[in-house]
Amino acid sequence: MSTTVVLISGANQGLGFECVKKLAAEQPNYHILLGSRNAQRGTDAASKVTKLAPGSQVEPIQLDITDDESIAKAAKYVEDKFGRLDVLFNNAAISKAPGKSFRDEMNEILNTNTTSAACMTEAFLPLLKKAPVPRLVFMSSGLGSAVHTLDPTTPFHGWIFKAYAASKAAMNLLGVSYAVLHGKEGIKVNMIDPGYRSTNINGFSETGGKAEEGALQACKIIVNTDKDGPHATFTNIDGVVPW
Repeated sequence: MSTTVVLISGANQGLGFECVKKLAAEQPNYHILLGSRNAQRGTDAASKVTKLAPGSQVEPIQLDITDDESIAKAAKYVEDKFGRLDVLFNNAAISKAPGKSFRDEMNEILNTNTTSAACMTEAFLPLLKKAPVPRLVFMSSGLGSAVHTLDPTTPFHGWIFKAYAASKAAMNLLGVSYAVLHGKEGIKVNMIDPGYRSTNINGFSETGGKAEEGALQACKIIVNTDKDGPHATFTNIDGVVPW
């Protein structure tokens, strides 16, 4: 069985780390590149996973998605070692920028969550196109749903996080743009709502669900190699999320 090469950004903690753990435990033929801005934290996280799933192929890779040089270096490494990339999971994100002015906070969050996801995708598209069933996945959020934001019956109605929500709504449109541009080339593009989970991004909120449950839908999409499988969707574990 051939190896499936998966790159997950921001994977040394939170939902990205949960996805790495799940894939490592259930997909022995996957070579998982655990992206981490801090190289040592990435190494430590990869070590934890391989201890939990002996024999799994988890490799840390230094990756700062806000740094074009770091992205280019990572893409060159993947090209030289594997010659292709089967799955790119744009997971890395921030929810706030403490101490910044409103304008600077907006710019930093949009730059990290949306612009950097676009730059990552542009850099790795040539490698995705060399995969037999390429998958491009974006970690979005239900907070990026305009329908949910306006619906007073939803559980989190009134939870307004301007910059974060705007960045995820923009990411959704970015994702569907790639779906239109590259779907005809066989690239499956999908957006994921992990649900509200207790992770570092929300200060490990006591009202959040289990972090590992936030990885379920993303991993379901990642392992789907059906050429007629999901494409241009926005989903969570319960089904379709409205745009």
